[in-house]
This record gives sequence, C-alpha cells and structure tokens, in this order.
Amino acid sequence: MLLKVNKFNANFLVFSLFVILFILQDFFFNVLQDSPLPLAASLIYLPHGLRVLATLIAGSKILVGLFMGHFITGMYIHYSNGLSAFFTDPTIVLLILITSTISTFCVFVSIKLLKRLDNRLQEITLRTIILVSILSALINSLFVNFTYYLFIKDWSINNQIFQYFIGDIIGGIIIFYIIKNIYKNIRCLEKY
Repeated sequence: MLLKVNKFNANFLVFSLFVILFILQDFFFNVLQDSPLPLAASLIYLPHGLRVLATLIAGSKILVGLFMGHFITGMYIHYSNGLSAFFTDPTIVLLILITSTISTFCVFVSIKLLKRLDNRLQEITLRTIILVSILSALINSLFVNFTYYLFIKDWSINNQIFQYFIGDIIGGIIIFYIIKNIYKNIRCLEKY
C-alpha cells in the first residue's frame, strides 16, 4: 500500500509542478512573445526541464503525472476560449490525446535510445541531462508538429518545429539552472 501512495504522490507532484511551470511559461509567452501564429510554440517552455529530470529520476513511475500535465495544459491551450467546441469537434480531443502521449514519452524514448548507443548513460550526469534534453526536444518537436500538420489546416510546420525545439531547450536550461542553484544553496546550508 505504501508503494502505491508513493507512486501517487510522485505523479501528483509531477502533475502539479508541470501545471505551475506551464502557467509561468504561458505568462512569459503572453508578455514576451507576440506571435502571429495560432497555437504558436513558446520559445521558453519550462515544463521540458521537469519532463527530462522527472523521467531521468523516476523513470516510468511518473508517466501518469506527466501525461495528465500535458493533457490538462493541452485542454487549456485548445479550449481557452470556451469548451463549446469540445462537444462539437472530437478531433481536437483526439489531437490533444495524441500530442500529450508523444510529449509524455519523448524523454522516455530518448533515454532508451541513448542507453542503446552508450552504456555510460546509466548515471544521471550533466552530459546525460543535456543529451536526453536535446534528443527528447527533437523527438517532441518533430512528432508533435507532424501530428498538428495532419490535424490542422495551414499548420506552419517549419516555424513551429524550430520554435518547439528551441523552446524546449531554453526552458530545460532555465529549469536545470534553477535546480542546480537550489541544490547548491541547500548544500551550503548543510555545512552550517
């Protein structure tokens, strides 16, 4: 029973942090990035850093929390003007389910691919974090944008692939930097 509670707590924590980081990212997007593209990707996507670190640390145990974070924020993006289209256009819900699944598993797939290429990736090092972050950003960008291209008429796939990739990388770097400094400050406090 204790194991189930811990899995629930880890998933709830990842879900909550994902939504909080998405809200921060959405604020930056609205303030700093005035994009003429509908559903444009943010150039600072903070949840990618959480996606990478949570998956590296907990593996498949947190996939439910990540999926729920992606799904809820996807619902927000597509239905922020009201839920009336939710009941009239089921393809949007299908689109959200597919892209949420891709975004949830992109880090997990990246880890598996990289471990096949290099056995040194068993430990969580800066090199591992960077490699997984870049590969998962690329996988996410390509597959999510291909899905949008199939579902949404006039999808600007070239611009969006680049924006998704850059947004994931910049967001990941910001989160990694914040976590590193929190860890460093905690270590300094432990000395006293």
